Amino acid sequence: MGEVVALQPAAPVAAPEHGEAFPDARGDGRTMRVTWHGDERLVVISLWRSGRCTATFRMPADDLPAFLTALTDGPLGR
Repeated sequence: MGEVVALQPAAPVAAPEHGEAFPDARGDGRTMRVTWHGDERLVVISLWRSGRCTATFRMPADDLPAFLTALTDGPLGR
C-alpha cells in the first residue's frame, strides 16, 4: 500500500478575467463560471467547489443561441 499524505486545502482562485461567476444556491463553496475565449470561438462553463475546478464544458459559440433559448424558454421563461 502507498504512503498516506495529508492534502493541503486549495488556494482561492480569482474570478475569471473574461467572464462571470455565479454562486450555487446550495452554497458550500460551489460556483459556476462562464468564460469567453473569442480566439477559439468557445464559451467554457466550469463548475467549482472551494476554489477547485471540478468539471468543464466547452461550448462552440455557434451553439450559444440555442443554449440561451433553452434557458429563457424554461420554467422561468415564457
